[in-house]
Amino acid sequence: MKINPTAKSTLIMVVLLLVGLIFGAIVANKTFSKIEKRMEEKYGKRITEAAKQMYIFRTVIVAINIFLLLGLLALYVNSFLKTSSNFMLGLSIFVAVLFIQSILSLPILHAAFGSIPSFSLVGALSNIFETIALVILFYLSME
Repeated sequence: MKINPTAKSTLIMVVLLLVGLIFGAIVANKTFSKIEKRMEEKYGKRITEAAKQMYIFRTVIVAINIFLLLGLLALYVNSFLKTSSNFMLGLSIFVAVLFIQSILSLPILHAAFGSIPSFSLVGALSNIFETIALVILFYLSME
């Protein structure tokens, strides 16, 4: 049975989004405790609770981006191996760099190095726009 390419790309994208969402929520909830005590001492309990929600939100968005980038990387590397196209190689390298950037923007990484991550909605906007762009790129790449 041959599956419709549009349905296939939509299904793959939805699976990647869900895996990123679940993974990000688990990681965020498990790792916030590492900075929670420091924040409560510095800012108080009320601010810490608000920051926790933004921490979870940003971690989930970045995790979704990471899984979309992994999907794109697999797609482009597979195409490169089939075609040996320099363009596909360039896209693979481009997506790999974006993947590294997404890993480095994980809030837990900032906390691991001793800094308190940014908890503003404005800081999360760039990640949200990146997610939208990656969804569009993924959809167009699957056609």
